[in-house]
Amino acid sequence: MGELELIEYIRGLAAEGAPAWLEVGIGDDAAVLRVGAGERVLATTDMVVEGTHFESGTPPEAVGRKAVARALSDLAAMAARPLCVVAAVQFRAETDPGFCRRLGRALWEASRELSAPLVGGDVVGGAGPLSLTVTAIGLPGPAGVVRRTGARPGDLVCVTGALGGAMRGRHLSFTPCVAEALWLAERFDLHAMIDVSDGLSTDLLHLARASGLGLTVRADCIPVHPDVVALGGEGAEGDERVRHALNDGEDYELVFCLSEPEAKEAARSGVLGTAVSIIGTARRGSRSFVVWPDGRREQLRGEGWQHLVA
Repeated sequence: MGELELIEYIRGLAAEGAPAWLEVGIGDDAAVLRVGAGERVLATTDMVVEGTHFESGTPPEAVGRKAVARALSDLAAMAARPLCVVAAVQFRAETDPGFCRRLGRALWEASRELSAPLVGGDVVGGAGPLSLTVTAIGLPGPAGVVRRTGARPGDLVCVTGALGGAMRGRHLSFTPCVAEALWLAERFDLHAMIDVSDGLSTDLLHLARASGLGLTVRADCIPVHPDVVALGGEGAEGDERVRHALNDGEDYELVFCLSEPEAKEAARSGVLGTAVSIIGTARRGSRSFVVWPDGRREQLRGEGWQHLVA
């Protein structure tokens, strides 16, 4: 069973008898809960595991920061304001106490830096690898909750920043695009949004499927990060560089859909000093494509990260 199939299976189970206070459940970047008259809270959780999300020997300061930042990136994807985080850590039973203290301090410092104070959690020891689970709680931004589901035919697909090669180190040091998401939501009518965690190709398809439409993406418009060249050497060029940008993942940039006039304005202005690129168009249909500079039209496939392979 693949990752998506498992999620859909669990989603089907959870849909039976869903509580009335659940506004958005499984299938978006965060759940949205109604907690009072007109009040809503967002909740999301994310894991980082040694050997999957960071290498053994990575300094605990980098591990702790990444764990907090990943969870907050899910709130950014819904243009929400972070409120707080809760963290659970499994250490190896023989872990040096100094390492444990450094990681605990890293979680605390990262949560303060990213305006989501650490308010609780759990610690266990075990035989498995070091793993951290961070739950982030947030509140809707002034423009409300932005979901994956609202893209419309004719929308232009935009992305912040540049993509690919994040494993050169950016996957440990990124800052989630919370401020950028709120800035966009205050100035534009965001129809749909998602963060780029699994890889641009995979996350574009998540957005397309949630919105019930197809996307046409222009390969020559995808912004490629300079780290792609450093990762692949000088021989990484042309199509290969674009495929890194499509599939490497862990960029934690924002992909969003706007009407054509607003997308062009966002591309002109950028967002808080970060470039915005228009990379494609939403259209009716269920299939998505990449169009290459030589005219080739290739079906867009989710070739980013998958935790389970069917």
